[in-house]
Amino acid sequence: MLHACSSWHLLSTWYRPPPFLHADGKQWFESVGIRMITLREVEDRDILRLAELLPKGFAHTTQDFWLQRFDLWWARNPAYTPQIPRGWVLDDGTKLVGFIGNIPVTFLVHGEKRIGAASSSWYVDPSVRGLYSIRLFTEFMKQKSASLFLFKAEEEYVMNFLTKFKFEEYILPTSQKEYVYILNKKQISVIFLKFIFSKQIPKLSEIPELYKRLCYLKFGYLLQKPVVHPGAGDPYTSSICTYCDDAFLRIGEPYVKSCDVIVSHDTNTLNWLYFSSARWFTRVVIQCRRSQDNTLAGYMVFDIERRKPSEAGSMRLMEMHIEDADPRVLSSLTTCAVETGKQNNAALLVVWANSPETEAYFRSTFFMRKTIRHYRYLKFSDTPEMRSVREDHGKVCPSLIYPPQ
Repeated sequence: MLHACSSWHLLSTWYRPPPFLHADGKQWFESVGIRMITLREVEDRDILRLAELLPKGFAHTTQDFWLQRFDLWWARNPAYTPQIPRGWVLDDGTKLVGFIGNIPVTFLVHGEKRIGAASSSWYVDPSVRGLYSIRLFTEFMKQKSASLFLFKAEEEYVMNFLTKFKFEEYILPTSQKEYVYILNKKQISVIFLKFIFSKQIPKLSEIPELYKRLCYLKFGYLLQKPVVHPGAGDPYTSSICTYCDDAFLRIGEPYVKSCDVIVSHDTNTLNWLYFSSARWFTRVVIQCRRSQDNTLAGYMVFDIERRKPSEAGSMRLMEMHIEDADPRVLSSLTTCAVETGKQNNAALLVVWANSPETEAYFRSTFFMRKTIRHYRYLKFSDTPEMRSVREDHGKVCPSLIYPPQ
């Protein structure tokens, strides 16, 4: 049986006779011994109890962490309204024993704004796992407020599960290649694990790729060239920013117009996605501006990923928009990213290309590279107004940036 969250785990289950079910619209009940389990929408009274429940399923989290995340998901989310469910819980009458979070995000579907629903933090107490996990998932999929449903997954059995529910699979980045720069050669163990291995145990068919990575790593230590810092007269200046204005929309407009289905790039949505706190990781946005008039020429969004704040991590590119794919803008942003990574105790800088021009730049700048596949899953709702869209939805442009989890 499946237990799902921001990461999913395979769970064992045990057999019991078919349960007695009673349906009354929004709620259903199931008898388990002398316990009665209720499935219902999240209510205000559940918030504190959920913050107490979820650290049991997510190591290294606290009650305060979850309270901040709930505030981020709903109170500070520009797409949230009281009519949208915050998620669903399993209640045994004395305590909560399960949860799936529902995070709305605004999408553009053929230029029209729609609500997408992203699942998060799916957890069921071991004492009641089994059909309950699936029923939480089913309740998420039955909601009326969403025009499309979003999942992220890396594990094969999760992918197979979503495929059976007719989710479409998207592989990111589209180039399926990452370029890697060593920021701190002393962090040998972190660099080895992050660069050589993915999250799963490699298959036999992946051995040649691992051998290539070992060679790249060996020669990366020996032959990696320093990123050239722009001179004093450079026409571009890059720095960390803390807010998106309309200039960020104009930079990304050509890409947005080329897509039929994409996360809305209005300033409220971008500021929520790029600058919200209470995450598993640190998100950094680097902007590049023209030195002459301070106008925006491009930007990159990075996640600094680490298990604990005291540990070295990796600084991974999540999104970028560069005006005319100008290599001078790329150089300025990359240099700033290298310095930012070093200041934040990152061992590796990881980037990917979104055009032939950025591909050429990264290939000439970074010696180390590897094949990579990140998966996103999307399904359109089964409503009359979305049926024609499902049949001919055009170009879908998913992002590595998933709504805050």
